[in-house]
Amino acid sequence: MRLKAKSLLTYAGKEFVPGMLFDAPERDGRELISRDEAEPFNLEDPSQRTLAGALANLAPAMPAVPPVTITPTSDTQDALGGTGSFEVAVTGPGESGTWTVDKDASATWLTVTAPLTPQTVDGPVDYNVSSNLGAERAANMYINGKTFTVTQAGV
Repeated sequence: MRLKAKSLLTYAGKEFVPGMLFDAPERDGRELISRDEAEPFNLEDPSQRTLAGALANLAPAMPAVPPVTITPTSDTQDALGGTGSFEVAVTGPGESGTWTVDKDASATWLTVTAPLTPQTVDGPVDYNVSSNLGAERAANMYINGKTFTVTQAGV
């Protein structure tokens, strides 16, 4: 029996992600269907007459976090330091439904002031830059795979 996984499942020692096709004996297939872990995959369905057509009907896997854009993508601060911000816009769905801000751990001179919790809607990221008594330095903030860079002048 040809099946399509409805959720992450392990069958016959293999892991199948949602939408992945696999074969199972009739009895196992019925059990997986009754547990709502798989659904029958029928090539007789007019929309699935060919494997290529059937695969075209499968939904793409959703990313773990929603994709975002950031504007702008960098900032330059003088040696005195100061504050800054940039905008985050959610551009698609993701399993978590949230975006978060992380920064380089070694950049103790750069502090994210808001948001401090995961966000579900578009919004700003605010940060502080401490004064710099040394050479020019740079650090990054990371938001769902995008990078914002802060460069600070030295004295």
